[in-house]
Amino acid sequence: MTVTLATSPELKAVREYSANDQVQGFYLLGKIETRTKKNGEPFLVVELSDASAKIEAKMWDGFAEALETLRAGDAVYVDGRVDFFMKNPSITLATIRKATEQEVPDRRNFLPHSQLSATHADEQLMALIDTVTDTSLNQVLRLVFDDLPLRKKFLETPGGKNWHHSTVGGLVEHTLSMAKLADQIAEHYPQLHRDLLIAGTLLHDIGKVLELSFEPVLDYTSEGRLLGHITIGAMLVEERIQSIKNFSPELRKQLLHLILAHQGEPSMGSPVKPMTLEALVLHYLDELDSRVNAFEQVRAKTPESQEFFGLPAADGAFFLFSITGRLTRGVT
Repeated sequence: MTVTLATSPELKAVREYSANDQVQGFYLLGKIETRTKKNGEPFLVVELSDASAKIEAKMWDGFAEALETLRAGDAVYVDGRVDFFMKNPSITLATIRKATEQEVPDRRNFLPHSQLSATHADEQLMALIDTVTDTSLNQVLRLVFDDLPLRKKFLETPGGKNWHHSTVGGLVEHTLSMAKLADQIAEHYPQLHRDLLIAGTLLHDIGKVLELSFEPVLDYTSEGRLLGHITIGAMLVEERIQSIKNFSPELRKQLLHLILAHQGEPSMGSPVKPMTLEALVLHYLDELDSRVNAFEQVRAKTPESQEFFGLPAADGAFFLFSITGRLTRGVT
């Protein structure tokens, strides 16, 4: 994963901080609140982030103006020192203020970005759509992705908030990774309806373009919280299907089922379990790609001296870094 830091060149990335490092630079403000000292007096607590990680920062006095003027999502300038408590880093702040538009013209630079560029992702996406020869399925894909504002959001939207592909561009990276695997699996298992599987893979998370936003910070939208990306995606695709004359009712059911069942269980957000071979394959591809990405995210944040780590959403299981995982690998 390539990251772009919206900080001065000499400033370390958050994940590289050491005790007593002096911090002077720009960050994205994730949250701001007050807590109470043992003597009953308040102190300020904020969450700061750059493209590498988040860190908590505290200001013990003189924070009245900051509390009044700052909001989550602001770009801020801070001056402070890194401290460690119970092996956890934090920043003790001397100064925090809102950054100007001239100082920070684009807050998205504080977010981690997918290694896959939007241009290359767009080329791969449209090339995959061209391989879908079923006329009806190709029409649905065109109606969705030829909508340029929607496609732009698809190329920028994160794949999730915390669990996997939580980067700008993570959604299309996740989708294309799955689609490439689906293409290979369809060749290996000829009983699969290849075009249906590819179409379902490209559309399975389309609802995330309306579920997630990184303005002002990476979080769920109100529509995302109320409806969820599976419902939003099924509604969006159904709307496009209804505009296609003589679209097969059976194909409609099959395609919508892929979207509705892709997370596998009601407890995971799917209203139905996978009941077709294509839906089962899509579900396992989604699990595979999301867990591999989550594994890599955790690996990047884990010290080299630590052999085992816990993977989020893995039922408390622990995993071992293999020796191959510790070798330096080139990125193409």
